[in-house]
Amino acid sequence: MKSIATILKGAAPALALFAMTQCTTTARAGASDEKTFIVGPQTADCTGVAPMKCLQVKEKASDSWTNFYSNIEGFTYEPGYEYVLKVKTENIANPPADGSSIKYTLVKQVSKTKAEIAANEKTIIVGPQTVDCSAGAGRMKCMQVKENASDSWTNFYSTIEGFTYEPGYEYVLKVKTEKIENPPADASSIKYILTEQVSKTKK
Repeated sequence: MKSIATILKGAAPALALFAMTQCTTTARAGASDEKTFIVGPQTADCTGVAPMKCLQVKEKASDSWTNFYSNIEGFTYEPGYEYVLKVKTENIANPPADGSSIKYTLVKQVSKTKAEIAANEKTIIVGPQTVDCSAGAGRMKCMQVKENASDSWTNFYSTIEGFTYEPGYEYVLKVKTEKIENPPADASSIKYILTEQVSKTKK
């Protein structure tokens, strides 16, 4: 029969390996609950339980902005600045029906950069359906557009250069406007150019 000392001696390496594995697993789990967010210099109108203002967030510079319906604990947002943040995410057990299932907590504000917003840029919301309208020479289909979620839809008689409209989706767009010198009598005096498609939501 083996002595207790011999058994313990044989078990020690296994215990050490188990402890090392557990430490590694824990470290990995800890790393996976941190993310880097880029937060845009402007909020956008969005609808959660009710109309609200959403931060514009993305994880990579090459991504499109998306509406962020939650908040980041410890972070104070100031419009006009672009932020790079490190945040910790935690799953919330039994979240309220109208609340996020993830809690976001600021770990570190990596940077805060003043963003220059051109005077000739604006954000517009484009509705999911066009309507029959009349302009200049005859009948046409107009996109439905507004600048704030609380506004009423208005007919948009022009086009937006660089934007491809697909019915059934609501868009939030950033557009640049340019004044057209001597436009045709039946055409808009303003040229609209897409600078960024902030969001595209199925309706």
